[in-house]
Amino acid sequence: MNGKQYDILALTLRYWFTLLMLYVFVLCAVRTLKGLYTDNPAQRSTGNIPFVLALFALTAFGLLALKDPESINVETALMGVLIAAVTLFQFYLFYFLFTGMDEVLLLIVNTLSITGFVMLQRLSPELALRQVEWFSIGSVVLFFIMLTKPLLKHLERIMYPLIILGPVILFFTAFFGEKSGGATSQLSVGGISFQPAEFVKIVFIIVLAYSLDTKKIFREKIPLFLFAASSILAVVLQKDLGSALQYFIVFIFVYQIATNDWLITIAASAAGVLASIFSYRMFSHVQVRVEAWKNPWADIGGKGWQVAQSLMAMGSGGLVGLGLGQGTPYIIPASRTDFIFAAICEEFGILTGVMIIGFYVMILIRGMQKAYRAQQASEMLLACGGTISLVIQAFIIIGGVVKMIPLTGITLPFVSYGGSSMLVSLTILGLIQSVSIKNYKFDTQEEYSEEIQVLEEDENYLIDDDET
Repeated sequence: MNGKQYDILALTLRYWFTLLMLYVFVLCAVRTLKGLYTDNPAQRSTGNIPFVLALFALTAFGLLALKDPESINVETALMGVLIAAVTLFQFYLFYFLFTGMDEVLLLIVNTLSITGFVMLQRLSPELALRQVEWFSIGSVVLFFIMLTKPLLKHLERIMYPLIILGPVILFFTAFFGEKSGGATSQLSVGGISFQPAEFVKIVFIIVLAYSLDTKKIFREKIPLFLFAASSILAVVLQKDLGSALQYFIVFIFVYQIATNDWLITIAASAAGVLASIFSYRMFSHVQVRVEAWKNPWADIGGKGWQVAQSLMAMGSGGLVGLGLGQGTPYIIPASRTDFIFAAICEEFGILTGVMIIGFYVMILIRGMQKAYRAQQASEMLLACGGTISLVIQAFIIIGGVVKMIPLTGITLPFVSYGGSSMLVSLTILGLIQSVSIKNYKFDTQEEYSEEIQVLEEDENYLIDDDET
């Protein structure tokens, strides 16, 4: 296929990709909205969404396989087959094994992941393959977390070691870690680099959930305050201000949900504002990002380069994008990580970008539904913390990319390249799904008991009526 033929095919298929994504989005949105107006969220009815996602992957990778005018890239085509097979196997395995799992939530995550795989294949086939590997490993972790759902009640037993271990790891990274992108946020073990701040998010959420459930008076909460403050301080010292902001917002929301203590919430928020001002004055790279946010066009060749390129890429994509393979996403700085949302908007269009934001809103709604139906406060807070962590992370980075807030260097959950991010995001999803599975059985038993009670009342009424 010559270049002109490929261009025509890519321009045509952009409508196809938009329609497939819109189809998945509408079905997931309808299911989510239906759950808001019924006692039970609709479950166990996913229709053909998994196969539509597989078709999306096969078509996208098939198109990329034809990009070379001299020959078909068989490896790229097989990559699409691999992704379709992995996501279908993962979904239906979980679907048949875990009755109380939120299938729509898993499909939303798979939609975001497949979109990320396609964009990474466009930018770097090697990184795309690695990301699929991390997704597969993360799915195994997700499987075991959902399988061992009764262990949720035993998490409280390891709370105190976690209170000490989390900040220690973060401070160690701050002083002895590797620098990457201006932040000292990575450790290397056996040649494998990872970000401890990503994994400590899980610890942070668990400690918040179980501490706020068991500690009712202020004096008992002091260790929790010290844990949260030291964790956030350690991440700030790493110069990873995006993760620090995420930690802080998760703490504020979970604490307020658990206690309804507006005094502490307002005081902590004020402290956060003061800390932001202090960070701006202390760290030069924060000043650069704020200046770029205020007016990226003033220094488009320097400070404002990243934001300006991101905005131009999104603007050039229009409603349905330039077409897969037709844009220039490699010009966008950090297009595989921080700015992958801009790269997606350039080739798939603003409409797809809006739907991606909508998927995160659906994660928020469905995750909070799981929390609302939890029978124990600790499980409710665990689901709240996990949901808020994922969604806030997404909105922080998307907000930076579209110039709503200063840019922070964090990943877009399930979409951006990053093994640590993918593993942690799927682990957090596992915690949310575990709460869903455990409480689904309780809801089912409760509904059965109510039906029996209604039948007994009807029977007694008929007996009384006959006697009369």
